Amino acid sequence: MIALVVAAALGVHVPQALPFTASTGEPVALARYFQPRRPVVLVLGYARCRMLCNVVLRSLADAIRTSELRAGRDYLPIVISLDPRESPFEAERRQKTLLDLAHVTAPGDWPYLVGNVAPLAAALDFQYSWDARTEQFAHPAVVYVLTPDGRVSSELRGVVYPELTAAIERAARGELAPPDSGDLLRCFHFDPALARYQGRLQMFFRIGAATVFATLLAGLGLFIRSRR
Repeated sequence: MIALVVAAALGVHVPQALPFTASTGEPVALARYFQPRRPVVLVLGYARCRMLCNVVLRSLADAIRTSELRAGRDYLPIVISLDPRESPFEAERRQKTLLDLAHVTAPGDWPYLVGNVAPLAAALDFQYSWDARTEQFAHPAVVYVLTPDGRVSSELRGVVYPELTAAIERAARGELAPPDSGDLLRCFHFDPALARYQGRLQMFFRIGAATVFATLLAGLGLFIRSRR
C-alpha cells in the first residue's frame, strides 16, 4: 500500500516565480494569477488520473458552481498538473470539462497549468509518487486556499468541500485557518492498487451511510415518543 500524507502548510508562501505553461500553450509564471483582494484556490492533480483526481476536481467544480462567490472575480481556482508529461492539449481538454461542470464561462476564470510542479509541491510539502505498476501517481486529496499575497490560508482535505466559500472569505481577509482544521482527514491517502475495488468500496460506503441514517431516525422516533 502507498500511503502519502500531506503535512500542514498553513502560512507558507508559494513560490510565485515558478514557470508553467497554460492550456493555451502560453508560458506563464504563477505570479500572473495573484491579484490584490482575490484569493487563489489551488489543486495539484492531473488529467490522466483515473480515480482520485476525478473525484477531487468534480467535487470542487460542484462547490464552485453552488458557491455565491464567482470564480475569476472573487477568487481564482487553478489546477496545476502533477504529471510532467501532460501536454497543453490534454490540459485544455480537461479544463473544458471542468468549466462545463462548474458553469464557468471564461477559460481564464479557471486556469489549468502544466510543467515542473516539483518545486511547488516541495514548498507545500505535498508528497506524491509514481506507481509504475498501475501507471498512476499516488497523492493525497487536498485543496489549498491561498491569500491574495500567496500564503496558504486553508487546506481543505478529503473529497467534498462545503466549507469552500468560508475558506475563500477568510483568505480574502488575509487570515489563516485554525491549526487543527482538517485534522479529520489528514491521513487520507490513495492506493492506486485499490482502483479495481472502487465499485465494491462505494457499495460499502452507501450501506454504511444508510445504516447511520436509519439509526438516527430510530433514535429520533424514540426521543419523540419519550417526550410525549
